[in-house]
Amino acid sequence: MRSNQRPRALFATLVAALFAVVVLLPGTASALDVTQSSTRPNGFAGQDTYGGMPTRLTWKLKIDQADPGVQSVVLEFPKGTDLSKSTVSAVKLTGINRTPIKPTVALDGSTVSVTLNESIDSLESINYLRIQVEDLVLPADGGKFQINGSIATSSGVVAVPPATQALVFKKMTLAESWIFWLDGKQWVVSWNSVRFLQMFFNPQIMVASVFVEFKGWMLALLLVAIGFPVAIPAGLMLAFAKMAKLRLIRWVAAFYVNVIRGTPLFLQIYIVFFGLPLIGIQGNKYVLGIIVLALNSSAYLAEIFRAGIQSISKGQFEAAASLGMTYAKAMQHIIIPQTVKRVLPTMTSEFILLYKDTAMLSAVGVFELMMFSKNLSANSGNVTPYVMAAAFYLIVTTPLISYVRTLEERLAVAEGGAASKPKKKRRSRWLPGNAGTDTALLGTSAQHESR
Repeated sequence: MRSNQRPRALFATLVAALFAVVVLLPGTASALDVTQSSTRPNGFAGQDTYGGMPTRLTWKLKIDQADPGVQSVVLEFPKGTDLSKSTVSAVKLTGINRTPIKPTVALDGSTVSVTLNESIDSLESINYLRIQVEDLVLPADGGKFQINGSIATSSGVVAVPPATQALVFKKMTLAESWIFWLDGKQWVVSWNSVRFLQMFFNPQIMVASVFVEFKGWMLALLLVAIGFPVAIPAGLMLAFAKMAKLRLIRWVAAFYVNVIRGTPLFLQIYIVFFGLPLIGIQGNKYVLGIIVLALNSSAYLAEIFRAGIQSISKGQFEAAASLGMTYAKAMQHIIIPQTVKRVLPTMTSEFILLYKDTAMLSAVGVFELMMFSKNLSANSGNVTPYVMAAAFYLIVTTPLISYVRTLEERLAVAEGGAASKPKKKRRSRWLPGNAGTDTALLGTSAQHESR
């Protein structure tokens, strides 16, 4: 029995010795540790890393006393990585001491090879090898990856150990691709070299403003598109209340209209948004914004409708009564249609004012156009977002202002208060027949004035 146990004991001893040689002996590369593998944010917001744009990679390898000397490092990046304009630097870190290293660098496709002039050992203290790759352009489609590759040590070649966190980079947005394209243009650099143009009309920030502020612009349009139609019937009812026979109804309507028109919209917004929650009334801030806009506009529309109704000749009422129409029928079929025609230009002007007043809702956290431009301007330290916000407002207000002018001219012609001006063709006063043309124009003008 003892003779059989001796070979078994010898075999166990040999296995333990081999385990000690493979695992426990100093010089094994399995103890190497990657303590940092990160990229510098390169997005417009300054928080994320995007593919397709230059960035900087920082890769740090920990080398302790149990590790062999590191002689070279090969880092493999995802397929599609652009290293054509990249530069590589290496530093040895020992405690607080930094020792620059001038390695031999080879860039091949998506692979970076860094060969050290002398191996880095850690016989007395822990050392770190930090490699930085400048102007690294990761694939434009974005993704998530671990840096692979190999490390050549004095005891052999081992694989690059995985980092604690994988590298994450995003797909470049359309706005950022345009900004990146503008960054490389010489005319943009020359344009931004002028202080005024750079602060008020920065091309890159203009592009960013279009994409960021568009949501706020659409929300501002939505707020006024809902609030104004709600204000129209409310204003019409207030107009009838101000013309009611009962004095109490007239006083109540007049009090409401005078209070709303006599106080700033900004104050009304604060009362609704901060006053109602104090008495337990909570509501969605967008719904509250629509309510405030509708209540404010209804008071102005009430005066517009009242003035329009009272401008209709009393003979219209008498004619309707002679036909057997009731007061309500006369209002519905005769008075109101004529009133709407007369007050349409003024109503359009009120719509323009209400649309611009949506900017005040930014003070209470409603993310409309002004709120987006304010945040973007604060982040960029530039006034360009406000200029772009003005452009968004003008997209709506300029055509409406022209429309109001056209309506007023047509209404003046329809009411007989003015005549449309004939279009004059410019002709040189040295051309023959010009005197006759001038005479004809004077005759036409005299005819218009006689009417």
